[in-house]
Amino acid sequence: MIVKFPYNQEVIERIKAIPGRQWVPDERGWDIPDRYLYRAAEAVDSYYPNVAETIRIYASRLAPKQSAVEELSSAITPDTVVTAVGVKALKDIKEQLQLEYELFPYQELGVAFLETVPTRGAIIADAPGLGKTIQALAWMSLHPELSAIIVVPASVKLNWARETNKWIPDRSVQVIMSGKDEIDLSADVTVVNYDLLWKLKDKLGELQAEIAIFDECTYLKEAKAKRTKAAIFLGKLAKYVIGLSGTPIINRPLEFFNMLNLIEPNQFPSWFKFGLRYCNGEHNGYGWQFNGASNTQELQSLIKPFIIRRKKEDVLTELPPKRREMLHIEMPGNIRSDYIAAETDLMTTVRIIQTSQEDANDIHNHALSKLGLLRHLVGLAKAEVAKDYVKNLIQAGEKLLVFGHHHDVLDYLEDFLKKEKIGYERVDGTTANKLRQPAVDRFQEDEDKLVFLTSTAMGMGVTLTAASNALFVERQWSPAIEEQMEDRIHRIGQQKACTIWYMQLESTIDERMATLVESKRELLSTLLDKDTNVDNTSIMQELLADLAR
Repeated sequence: MIVKFPYNQEVIERIKAIPGRQWVPDERGWDIPDRYLYRAAEAVDSYYPNVAETIRIYASRLAPKQSAVEELSSAITPDTVVTAVGVKALKDIKEQLQLEYELFPYQELGVAFLETVPTRGAIIADAPGLGKTIQALAWMSLHPELSAIIVVPASVKLNWARETNKWIPDRSVQVIMSGKDEIDLSADVTVVNYDLLWKLKDKLGELQAEIAIFDECTYLKEAKAKRTKAAIFLGKLAKYVIGLSGTPIINRPLEFFNMLNLIEPNQFPSWFKFGLRYCNGEHNGYGWQFNGASNTQELQSLIKPFIIRRKKEDVLTELPPKRREMLHIEMPGNIRSDYIAAETDLMTTVRIIQTSQEDANDIHNHALSKLGLLRHLVGLAKAEVAKDYVKNLIQAGEKLLVFGHHHDVLDYLEDFLKKEKIGYERVDGTTANKLRQPAVDRFQEDEDKLVFLTSTAMGMGVTLTAASNALFVERQWSPAIEEQMEDRIHRIGQQKACTIWYMQLESTIDERMATLVESKRELLSTLLDKDTNVDNTSIMQELLADLAR
């Protein structure tokens, strides 16, 4: 609301004490955040009671909706929503949602929050593994009339397309894979990665998407970056803007300014002023630095109406003890040609096995060797993509186990951790026995040790419950071995629900291998014999037979 009154220095000083107030020169008045309108009324009341009364009337009309928003943004689960307006907002959403799959109750609360928020957008800042993607898509299901553009890191582009098709299958989805792709202006949902934004800005603008979703919205932290400028352009064209991030905003306020500006441009109009007030701005003699956080309580109060955040421990009673999630990714371009050559070579050998009458065993062993080479290339490809997942998880304050198989895959990830100055421990088959437990202890006890990089070397009995997340960069042939690895974090002493992510490289041997391993896991589960192992060779032979078909 724009509050106007005759010049009065005392009243101006009172107004300046209100968090988030902004002087609007064109209006010759003060833009006051809705949640502080009653303070504005008090500030002007003694001199301009008629203005104060107008403010109070306007604020009273907003009160029910504002009350619901504040309660939903503060609530952790539906059980903590107690006011009549909050309960009604939740009930209305449950009645409107027509999904083929069920949401967790805290996710329904998130959808209700998105639907109730008074601004042109919101930020879902739930911890990794709690389903930010699903909540955004569930909210989209309430608005079939609105088209959407979803901007994501390249590593999760295919995942978003799959989840969109799963949760809102009635929408047409296009995935922009390269800057040369034709853009279908009639598509309901367009998924594109940040790195393509600036190349396709004008074409994407022609979509006139009414919803803009920015996954891992801290990608927009650099104001001068081409992708940030393109994202802001598309965001301003949209009617609604949703940001997703597992990173706590109060810890890194400057990284969120561009997102806050898209959602509430009147409240957050200036990058420089934001940096001065909320990012511990100081001049070092050469230029301004905004490297910290300041006035955090005030900032938290200002963003509260349009941000919601839950951690795993907050919703523990709603989550299963352990969940597996598939991360569907595409082949990095720099490995594609090597992979295609190796796959062609393997397929040639498979065809020889089918037709050869002599030395079949030798040819078969040769094929197994080439299958191992192909799996190795898949591991290297996935290691390159895994960097984004690792970084996003630890920025959210979560410790992480990372499982690999090949030493050079682990080496690649270790080099990345060193370069990013991320604290880690590594234990693999070459690690001396006497060094393993000290590495485990450091990871368990040292807050700065965020990643545990390992392989099947971490056998049964090892406890790594400081983490509740595990990322399988490379898969094992045996589901029983994978479950033993999962149980490093899913064991007695774990205080959180565990999330296990399996990376899967689409349209490659990795996808076929995953299908076979999961079918074996399902079979073992059906037999209720979790300790039964599966012979690696048998699965490899099944995979070769599958390739031959």
